Amino acid sequence: MSGSNWQLSVAIIIKIITFAHKNNLAMYKTVKTISFIIAISFAFTAISCLDDSVELEERTPELEAAELFAFLDEAETEGFDVDTSDLGIYYIIYETGSDTLAQAGDTCHLEYTGYLLNGIIFDSSYDHYVDGIWHLIYKDIQLIQGFDDGIALMGKGTVLDMIIPSQLGYGPYGSDIIPPYSTLVFSAKMHDILPKTN
Repeated sequence: MSGSNWQLSVAIIIKIITFAHKNNLAMYKTVKTISFIIAISFAFTAISCLDDSVELEERTPELEAAELFAFLDEAETEGFDVDTSDLGIYYIIYETGSDTLAQAGDTCHLEYTGYLLNGIIFDSSYDHYVDGIWHLIYKDIQLIQGFDDGIALMGKGTVLDMIIPSQLGYGPYGSDIIPPYSTLVFSAKMHDILPKTN
């Protein structure tokens, strides 16, 4: 896929994610369908440009870094304020929410959708819960480092995107449909935080 096609796909994905946030993620199924269609169309385009003697590009840290920085650059060009946590995840806050952030032992009511940078959705709270809201006790279960770090940035009502480099995600091996050296994007909303009870 050429550089201009890659930039176009990043711009489209950012606009889809922005649209979903502006509509309080109510358009989840439509966004999921559109993302799937875009991803499939880019896959067919990429495959049609290959001949039998060309192998697919191997995922490397350098390729991931180029994709990540193109994504971040496009987000900033679109006017989003991209910040970085101490651990090293990037994030965009759409709604700040409460000043009281999630602490270990709190019960978090979290809605999320996980994307690859190419727009493919690999997980969503809607895939697991009827109302799309995951009730988890923070720090009670093992999460990837980047997702755990992103939850720590959230108070009740916070809506954000966590952009998680692979070293804080699934690293050089990937997981299921997540390829090696893949940056992850989680669009998340914290519906409620119930403090830990002793």
